[in-house]
Amino acid sequence: MRSLLPLGLMTLLAACAPAVTGPVSPLPDVVAALPAPANPGRVRVIVMGDQGTGTDVQRRVAAAMRTVCQRDGCDLGVGLGDNFYPAGPKDAASPLFRERFAEMYGALGIPFLMVAGNHDESWLRGGDGADARGAEAQVAYARTNPQWVMPARSYRAPVGDLLEFFAVDTSPLAAYLPPLRPDERPGGPWDAAQRAWLAGALASSQARWRLVLGHHPLFSNGKHGDAGHYDRLPLAFQRGDAVRALYGATCGKADGLLSGHDHALQGFAPQPECPGTWQWVSGAAGKVEPERSGARPTSFEVLDQPGFLWLEVTRETLTARAFTVGEDGTVRAIHTDTLHKH
Repeated sequence: MRSLLPLGLMTLLAACAPAVTGPVSPLPDVVAALPAPANPGRVRVIVMGDQGTGTDVQRRVAAAMRTVCQRDGCDLGVGLGDNFYPAGPKDAASPLFRERFAEMYGALGIPFLMVAGNHDESWLRGGDGADARGAEAQVAYARTNPQWVMPARSYRAPVGDLLEFFAVDTSPLAAYLPPLRPDERPGGPWDAAQRAWLAGALASSQARWRLVLGHHPLFSNGKHGDAGHYDRLPLAFQRGDAVRALYGATCGKADGLLSGHDHALQGFAPQPECPGTWQWVSGAAGKVEPERSGARPTSFEVLDQPGFLWLEVTRETLTARAFTVGEDGTVRAIHTDTLHKH
């Protein structure tokens, strides 16, 4: 999606957006309660993104995830947004939750930490990212299905003292239309509050490993590109300047950043703009888009095949393994990144 409206009208909408002033209210520190893993010294996590197409691709990838979990073990899942296409429901009773999630992943029997994506927060057209009521419907659904873990749009989820996840909502910070709620527009109070919450939560975490979950990537060679340059769009609120600023709080403080948005599988070792933090893109669980926009060095990169990631975390190592899924359902491990701590 390059643009939804002519540039002149987009500029007018941005110019007419109400000014946001006043003090920043702190974002609540919401903690997701997770069951204790069978082995507190090892946590295995399956990571999908952009899965909610309802297509054969989503079904094939879901089946491949079950195969890997049965063989290698899975204690926890992660869903990185765009849980529904073309647009997310605004009612927790929508049958889409059953069709695109419960029937696809219920058999795995593990909780999934979920974040919302731009398609989940659609307003005028699927993917515009301008209506946070879509994310709030997903928070409400979490109260009816314990497998869908999303106690708030931004939250943290500790797994003992081994691992902690920090989930953020990036959609208002890179929407194609100005978000409906003026205080959630980039640079406004909600943006500032979420940024302060993330920085504080990371700084106070006692976990051995820290992973940030957000729909939009910081770096990507795929169709949408890097934060601050998304889709080569000219307006700051569309191109993700605020996403780049939000993720700045992770650099050197989080061990890794997991995102989707680009329908690809990519691994990035720490970059000069964000030293000390790895980034993985796992947005290929429902569709692929082979278009390329960048040429950053990667540890692995697949733009034309669906797939997912599997993580294994111990006190000494964090392993991220990328899997692709063939048209016949064959699942293949293509690369493994391993981080070490002493």
